[in-house]
Amino acid sequence: MDDIEKVYTSIINESKKIQDISSYFIEEWERDNDLFYKKCIEVSKIDLTKLSDEELIKLSNEFSQITLNRNSSSSLIDGFALGTDEMIADKIKEVYESSKIKDEKRFTDVFSTLTAPVHLSFINDAEVELLEVALNVKKGGDKTKLLEEHQKNFFWTRNNYVDSYVLDVKHFEKELDKIFSLNLNIEEEVKRIKDTPKVNRKKKEDLMNLLNISDELKVLIKISEDFTYWQDERKKATFWTTHYFSLILDEIGKRVDIPLDEIKYMSPREVGNIFNKKPTREELKGRKNNSVFYWDKEGHEALHGKDADDVKNEILGSTDLSDVDDFRGLTASMGKATGKVKILKSATEINKVEKGDIIVAVMTRPDYIPAMKKASAIVTDEGGVTCHAAIVSRELGIPCIIGTKIATKVLKDGDLVEVNANHSWVKIVK
Repeated sequence: MDDIEKVYTSIINESKKIQDISSYFIEEWERDNDLFYKKCIEVSKIDLTKLSDEELIKLSNEFSQITLNRNSSSSLIDGFALGTDEMIADKIKEVYESSKIKDEKRFTDVFSTLTAPVHLSFINDAEVELLEVALNVKKGGDKTKLLEEHQKNFFWTRNNYVDSYVLDVKHFEKELDKIFSLNLNIEEEVKRIKDTPKVNRKKKEDLMNLLNISDELKVLIKISEDFTYWQDERKKATFWTTHYFSLILDEIGKRVDIPLDEIKYMSPREVGNIFNKKPTREELKGRKNNSVFYWDKEGHEALHGKDADDVKNEILGSTDLSDVDDFRGLTASMGKATGKVKILKSATEINKVEKGDIIVAVMTRPDYIPAMKKASAIVTDEGGVTCHAAIVSRELGIPCIIGTKIATKVLKDGDLVEVNANHSWVKIVK
C-alpha cells in the first residue's frame, strides 16, 4: 500500500467512527491557521530593517515553523484528492449505469453536478466585494476610501507559490471601470455569485434523490465538498505566506547580497544558517533554472541541472509521445471547444493568451485567472475534482478536462485542438 492509498484509506475508515470527519479535520487545522494569520499581522507591523541579524533569523525560523505546522495538518487534502478522484468517478458511474435517468442525462452531467463546489472561493469573495464597491460608488460612496479598503483586503490575490505581487489601488480602479463598462445589473450579479453554492447544493440533492447512492458515496462526496473549501483556504494562506515571507527573505537577502528571486531557492535550514554559511550564487541560479529538492529526517539535498534531470527521469520515467494525437482525462466542466493551444508554465506567460485559446497547463493557479477568462477551454496534466481549474472552469462555464497526465508534453503553442469535455477527450486537429 503506497502513501496516498494509506491516507485516503485512513480517512474513509475514520469516517465510519467520526461523523462529519472532514469538519473534524478542518477544525484541527484552523487552530494552526489562526496562529499563522496572527503571525502575518505581527510581521506587517515590524520594521524589519531595525532587527539585528539574530532577531531577523529568529523571526524567519518562527514564520517558517508556523507555516510548516499549517501545511502539515492540511496535507490530508492531497492524499484524499489524488487517491479518491477516480474512485468517486467510478462509484458515480456505477450508480448512473443502473439508474432510471441514464437515458435522460449524460454521465458527465451527473458527475459534474455531484462534484460541484458548495462553498465560495476566495476569488469569489474578492469579486463580490468589488461588485459591492461598485454598488456603493453608484450610490454616492467615497470611491477612494472604498477602493483603499478593498485593496487592503485583496492585494495578494495575484500571488503564486513563488512570487509576490502587491496589487495597488490603481489596479482595482481599473477593475472597477471594467465593471461599469459592462453595464451589468450589479445587484443581480452579486446575488448570482452568492447564491451559487446554494444552487449547486440544491441541484446535487435533487439528483441524489433520483439515484440510489450508497452511504459510502454520500460520505465521499461530502468530504470532497469540504476538502474543496479547505484546499481553497489553504491556497489563500499560501499566498499570504508568499507575501510575508518575501518581506523577511528580502531583508535577509539585502544583508548577504543575494537577490530575493534567488534566496527563495534556499531551504529554511539554509536560511537559518545564512550568516555563517551560504550557497554560492551559481548554485542558487542553477536551482532557480531547474532543481529537485530531497528532504528526510537527517536533512536535505538540492540538485540542479543534469543531476535534477536524472532524478526526474528516474522517478517519472520518459516515454515517446510524438505519435499521440488524442488523449483522455477527467471532465471537470462540460462542453466542447476548438481553439489554439497556449501552454502556460507560469503567470508571466498569461498575456500570450487571446480570446478563444485553449489553456494547457500542468495545473492552474489564481494568478492565471485573467487568462482563464479569455479561454474557451482548459486542459491540465494534474488535478482532481477539488482543483483550481475544476472550480474556476465551472464558474466561467467553459469546458475543462483535468488529470490528463500528458497534455503539456503532447501539445505545443499554436496547435489547433478540439476539447470535448462531454466525453473527456482532447484531439489535435492540426
